[in-house]
This record gives sequence, C-alpha cells and structure tokens, in this order.
Amino acid sequence: MEFFDTLCRVIFYFMIYSVVGWIYETTLCSITDRHFVNRGFLNGPYCPIYGSGALLDVLILGRIENPFLLFILGVLVTCSLEYLTSYVMEKLFKARWWDYSKRKFNINGRVCLIGAVVFGAFSTVLVLWIHPLVTKLTDMLSPLARHIVSAVLFCGIVTDLVFTVKGMAGFREKIEEVSELVEQQKKALEEKIHDSEAAAKLRGRRTEIKKKFTLQQRRLISAFPSLKFKKPQSNETLRSLRDVMKKIKEKKER
Repeated sequence: MEFFDTLCRVIFYFMIYSVVGWIYETTLCSITDRHFVNRGFLNGPYCPIYGSGALLDVLILGRIENPFLLFILGVLVTCSLEYLTSYVMEKLFKARWWDYSKRKFNINGRVCLIGAVVFGAFSTVLVLWIHPLVTKLTDMLSPLARHIVSAVLFCGIVTDLVFTVKGMAGFREKIEEVSELVEQQKKALEEKIHDSEAAAKLRGRRTEIKKKFTLQQRRLISAFPSLKFKKPQSNETLRSLRDVMKKIKEKKER
C-alpha cells in the first residue's frame, strides 16, 4: 500500500510539473509569435518533458541543499533529458522537432547554453522552494483522493499519448504527398484573384489541404516552427505549408 501511495504521488507530481511546463512554453511562444500557440506535443495542456525533468530533479537532487551544486547538477540532469528526448523523437518520427543550431554554445542543435542556464536555475528553485510547497499541498489531500486523481490523470495522459502517436503515423509521407497541392495554393494566393470562380477554387484547395492533415498535425506544424525532416524536399514543402496556413488564417481574420 505504501508503494502504491508513493506511485500515486509520483504521477501527481509529474502531472503538476507537466502542466507548469506547458504554461511556460505556451506563454513564451505565444508572446514571441504574438498569437496563442499550444506548444505541447500531446493534445492536453501538459508537456511531459518538463514533468520528467522535474521528477528527475526531485528524485536525484532532492537531498542537496547547496544552491551552486544544485544548479550545476540540474543543468546536467535536464540537458541530458532534453538531448535524449530530441534524439528519441527524431528516431521515432524521422524528424527534428526543435533545433538550436543557430544559437551559440549548442550541442548538435539539441541543447543550448541559454536553455541550460534556465533549466539549471529552475532546478535549483524547484528543489529548494517549489517542491516542498507542492508536497505540503499534496499532503492536504486524503490518500483516497490522491489515488483517484492520480489514476484519472494517468489514464488521461496515456490515452492522449496513444492517440497522438497513432495520429502522427504517416505524417512525413503526407508532407511529401501534399507538395504539389501546396504549390498550387501558393500560386493562387499570390495571384490575388478575387472573382467568384477563383475564390471557389481557392476554397476547394483549402478543403483539400485540411483533409490531408488532421487538426492535431496542423497544430503541431504551427507549434514547432523548427520542425524539419532529413529530406530537403520535405522541409521545403513544410515551409510552404506553413506559409499557406498562415495566409489562410490571415484571410479568415480580415
């Protein structure tokens, strides 16, 4: 029973920090892009990489009290996780989801100095101040409430993960298939023809593009501007698709 309660606490902490990470990422990207961006890879309001990083900090560094040592070790733990996550996702989906190659002091474009500093600082604040507070708030719940909430959250994120991975199947192939259609869309938009027949054709092409990609896939294309594939042709298509989606959105807002 004690093991089960500990497991529920771990799930609870994981979800809390995943949500906090999603808020951080979404806020930062939304301010940068000047419009709302759901930055999470999954559909729900959480970023598991942040939950995982926070859990590793707590489990590995939880007993360290020296702020300087916490910062250094926090950098090592979180950057290792980010590097590994980038590598695994690239192998799994045949695509690079983020790329820091243009930033100074990066390692293979997977981690960079500014990110390391931010995560190191967060690790220090998390272990010394945030997690003790979160633990106190968690203790205010009854064991039964913790078990029920943790079970619901766990089932929810696992279901989300399954649907996301399933929904991303064949994503790269779709990018390649839609190449020609995207080029036609770009030409139609650049011509700026406003007669009814051209407008009808344009709406038809928009519908075709929407049918090619699921809502989730279109969201991820917008949410990860650094997403790129190994094939240059696929990346050119992806850039074109982003341009088309942006212009379509602008036309709708007029």
